Amino acid sequence: MRAQIENPEPITYITPPPPDPSDTEVPDQDVLDDEHKETFRQALRRLLSTPLAEYTYAQILDGLPTGPSLRDSYVWMPRHPVYELEHTELCEGFLDKARDLRTKFDAFGLRFKQSLLRAFQNTTSGSQQFNLRLIELVVVACHQIAAHLYELDGGAHKHQLHQDWVDAESQVTEKEARYRSYALPPTAFFHRFYQAYDQYPRGRADVAGYWAEGKIFGGVVVFDRGETEQECNSMWIHGSKYRGPQTLYPPMPEQFDALISFLLAKPDDELPCPPPIFGTRMNRPRWDAYDAITRFHIFRDKYERKVPTTRPQPGRIQDGVDWPEILDEHIVMTAMRHRRWGKPVDEEELAAAQARLKEVTPSSPCWTQYVPNSEHEPQVD
Repeated sequence: MRAQIENPEPITYITPPPPDPSDTEVPDQDVLDDEHKETFRQALRRLLSTPLAEYTYAQILDGLPTGPSLRDSYVWMPRHPVYELEHTELCEGFLDKARDLRTKFDAFGLRFKQSLLRAFQNTTSGSQQFNLRLIELVVVACHQIAAHLYELDGGAHKHQLHQDWVDAESQVTEKEARYRSYALPPTAFFHRFYQAYDQYPRGRADVAGYWAEGKIFGGVVVFDRGETEQECNSMWIHGSKYRGPQTLYPPMPEQFDALISFLLAKPDDELPCPPPIFGTRMNRPRWDAYDAITRFHIFRDKYERKVPTTRPQPGRIQDGVDWPEILDEHIVMTAMRHRRWGKPVDEEELAAAQARLKEVTPSSPCWTQYVPNSEHEPQVD
């Protein structure tokens, strides 16, 4: 039986900094030279031409995600329109509409913060900074296109359909609401951790934008901003799968390289599209999502999530899905017991696990035991 919480303390949130009024949004050609502009546009065209992107945007144009798409990213929600209407596939014509709009993506009037464009313009082709800033610009463009399509509200299913469901579910008894295992999402298209529409520039349309990132890239893409909080030092993904990790994970080096190769390939190159990149045990190290944005400068925009002023309680038991190093810790502890009891130990497996444990982040549950004192073996009963 689910535990009942009596009179919970109200949650307060960190107020994100206000936007810089001087950092206005402009078309890419206002800042980028021809080389940077064409590289970006070609990369975006390649990504938008993938079946994955077409299907993602077709769902927004349709007005509802498909049943499999919704179940992949959130708990079962009784009476939700997607399930009530048995919306298991796209309504007729919307995939073709997405393909048609894709050929005219320039017409969306994409505009970007000047600081974002300048950051890309100031990079040298072939450098790691160039690659990271290119990914950032492509991600923001994909987000903006999704927000634009959401704002059209021209699908077979209007946004009001979802709102009517939210309104009806809000009328349930206090007891029913108390035992509900999920929060009512503000739109039919949402990433479970990115729903702070009241602090987004485009409101609910940005919620749909983060959803699209999840479908195309595997999650919302964020970056290590460094001490200045203006940098772009590494790429991290906040996964969109309901049964996937809640921690932030990086693409593996080969996944990152494949993504860059795909984005920079010529139009007629038939390279496979690497995304979406989902978090596996190989995607490490991991960051706790709260620590990442509050202590270690990992985010894309400070307003992207509602961040409590105090650390929230974990939503689930720490396990190898969120922290693969827990499995390594088990290998180490088991090997040490076997060694003490005179049983054979796989020394190669043990050494590999110990090496991985030394690479965890400060937010890992294994950090204090294995990294600062990594020369000492942990004590085992």
